[in-house]
Order: sequence, then C-alpha cells, then structure tokens
Amino acid sequence: MYQMVTENKNLEAINALVVAKGNKAEAAKTLGIPRTTLIGRLEAAEREGIVPTVNAPDTDAALIEQKILYDMQISDLKKQVKELALDNITAEQIRKTVFKLHNRTAKPPKWLRKSSPAHGAPGVPTLFLSDLHWGEVVNPDEVNGLNKYDRSIAKARLKSTIESTIDLCTNHMVNPKYPGIVLCLGGDMISGHIHEELTETNDGTNIEHVLELFDHLTWAIDSLADVFGKVFVPCAFGNHGRMFRQYRHKQAAATSFDWMLYTMLEKHYTNAKDKRVQFQINYGFDSYYKIYDVNYLLTHGDRLGVKGGSGVVGMLGPISRGVAKVKAEYATHKKPIDYVIMGHWHQYLSLKGIIVNGSLKGYDEYAMSNRFSYEEPRQALWFTHPKYGITFQLPVISEQALDKKPKSEWVKWI
Repeated sequence: MYQMVTENKNLEAINALVVAKGNKAEAAKTLGIPRTTLIGRLEAAEREGIVPTVNAPDTDAALIEQKILYDMQISDLKKQVKELALDNITAEQIRKTVFKLHNRTAKPPKWLRKSSPAHGAPGVPTLFLSDLHWGEVVNPDEVNGLNKYDRSIAKARLKSTIESTIDLCTNHMVNPKYPGIVLCLGGDMISGHIHEELTETNDGTNIEHVLELFDHLTWAIDSLADVFGKVFVPCAFGNHGRMFRQYRHKQAAATSFDWMLYTMLEKHYTNAKDKRVQFQINYGFDSYYKIYDVNYLLTHGDRLGVKGGSGVVGMLGPISRGVAKVKAEYATHKKPIDYVIMGHWHQYLSLKGIIVNGSLKGYDEYAMSNRFSYEEPRQALWFTHPKYGITFQLPVISEQALDKKPKSEWVKWI
C-alpha cells in the first residue's frame, strides 16, 4: 500500500511538471509542496521509470520556450556582470545591483564559536565540496576504464556524498549531537571553458551547468539543514569557473561563475527567509573563519603564490611552500591560521595544518596524461572539537557507497 501511494505521488509530481511546462517552482506551488520535495519525487520517478500520463499543449514548444527563458535570464545576469566588471565596478556593487542583496561584512555565525557543546558530542562536522567540474565529460576509453564522468554521474555522486555524510555523522558516531554543520564550497564547481578541449567536449553550456547545479546544491543544503539544524557555507571561487580564458587578478570574483552560483544560492535562501543557512561569500580569493578556537582559511588552491611541483615530491612541494606564504601573509594582519583547506589538486591529502580535498570528477585524461596516481572520487569530511581541535577525518567516497555490500569476510588470514 505504501509503495502504491509513493508511486502515485511521484506520478503526480511528474504530471505537475509537464503541466507547468517544466517550471519546477510552479509545479511545486501547484502541488502545495516544497520545491526540494518535488525534486526528490521527480528523481524517484526517473529511477522507477515512471512516465507522465498528461500532455501539455504543444509540449515540445513549451519545453523549448522554458529553456529559452532560463537561458535569457542567466544570459542577462552574465551580461550585466560583464558590463559592470568592464566598467571597473566591484563585486560588492554587482551583489547589490544585480542580485539585490545588501552589502555586508561576511561573518561566521555565533554557534560556531559556542564553547559549550553537548557533553561527549563529536564537535562540528565540516563537509568540503569542491572540484565538481559539473558538465565535464570523462571518456572511460581514454583513462583505461578507470573512471567515467558526465552530468548524470555527477548528480549521483553528489547525492551519494550528501547521503553518506549524513549517515556517517548520525549512525556511526557516538552521541551524534551537533550545533550545525559547515559546508565548504571550494571552487571549480563547473567545468568551464577555459581550455579549447573543454569547450569541445563539455556536456552543455556554462549557463546550463550553473542552473542545474543550483538545483542540486539547494537540495544538498536543504538536506543538511533538515538533519543538522544549521548550515554555515563559506565559499571560495576556483579557476575553472572564470568567464575569460585568460587568468584574471582584477575583478576575479565578479567574472566567476562560481561566485555567481554562490550568490544565487544566497539570494535563494535570503528570499526564502531560511535563517538556518548562512553564507560567507567574499570578494577576494579566501574565506577566513573560526570553529571554536581553530582558525581556518578556505581557498581554492590555485592562488598560493607558488609554481607547480615536479618529480617525486609532486604537489607536496608547492602546497607546503604556498601554505607557508599564506600563513605568513595573514600573520602580518594578526589573523593566525591553524588550517589552510583547499581543493584544486584533485588528491585528498591531510598534513599538519593542511587539508587538500579530492574531487567529485575523479581521475581524468589530464591526470592520465601527466601520469598522476589514481584516486577514486572523494570529498573531505572532518570534525572540529572544542577541546581537541580536529579529531576524526572521514573522507567520503563519492559513489553509491550506501548500496555496496562487502565482497568478502571482514578479516582474512593468508
């Protein structure tokens, strides 16, 4: 009986979307349910192979019309941002003019610094999402079958990452009582077109990728807020999301699709008056915040002020030298740093005072061409305790880990 009711709701959702000409917000409003609930039912309908039983007038034309409308809206935003940037208008003014958001100094919420958590609780969890490269295609034939990536796989991996994080935090920790969760967004959220080969092989356009990822990140944030109560989202933009192929130092935020995506998300939660979610979106390359007495600096990892490494040392050399420069720079401003956290390198790494994130995309043709070691797609997860600092570090494997069963005994003598 329960399965039948669920299937009916999923069919109802997909029918409502057809009638609404593909407009998810309108379909959710018609059904009287939250937009995130609608998206969940649509995904379930897709998995179950449910097809709509209604037809909208001139369905093809309606879908084309809706896509054109979305493209025009984002194209208009992009045009405004470009024009303002070329006029040397700051990202702060773009935030106010284009997105109608008040200018303010981004500060972490007070609950992050509260010194009296629940007795015996693990502390504050942090999930680090970066290097999603949404829209990029990895051809398995070109990487010896080690990986495959496209938009459908990206959706599944992001969903698995969020669900695995919730599972690890709530079902595998003693006394799982949390004041909230930190969700770091560390850049390279979309593939971008900074290289000619990406323009040729990406699945869709930058605008499509931003729109689609916006939907999935709102689902991710809503899901975390429902479980943890509060979500703090510090952000740093990467290099793949820039609007120009040439690296830019001036107006880097104002010409970044990452920064645009983050600001769209903040606008969404501001309009929804959802006080559970708070963003820290800076105009520079870093986000500085504190959890209890631990000082964090979030940066993408491409602006460390050092050149790339080579030989056996690989990325360890430039990362270590770069972090030393960053810490020295912030020390002059009396901002001590305990941990520099970054993405960019696509290899999960935990060193003294450094956490480097993996990637959602995983192993690709560039890594194969440069003979980098293989690493499965993963995202960093760790806990900050008020007394012990960083304790547990549990990188989340970004596959359908929850559905996998052990292939052998838990231990074996050979």
